[in-house]
Amino acid sequence: MYVPGAVAGSAVALVLLAGCVFDAGKPEVVFENNLSVDVQVHLDGVEHPAVIQVSRDGGINSLPVRDCRGTGIVVETTDGDLVGRVDKPACVDWRLTVNEDGSLTYQER
Repeated sequence: MYVPGAVAGSAVALVLLAGCVFDAGKPEVVFENNLSVDVQVHLDGVEHPAVIQVSRDGGINSLPVRDCRGTGIVVETTDGDLVGRVDKPACVDWRLTVNEDGSLTYQER
């Protein structure tokens, strides 16, 4: 038996549920660089640290994480000069910003 209202209602419910799934943000920590030089970011306290490249002048990159990783976040220029360090783990929904003056801001998004 064909019930037009039931089919339409099911389609609306499916669209609404799909919207919930696709609107979810990615589990990641975000890195933003406002310096005039490129930087690289890596985590201390992890067995295999990834090096995340972040381009100059507002560049943004991210690292997928499920929860918190590492014991600290280190930012260096691509030449290896230390820009700064945060003694906190890299956590989901947090953002590390390298400010124009070279200071670091690490806060929940």
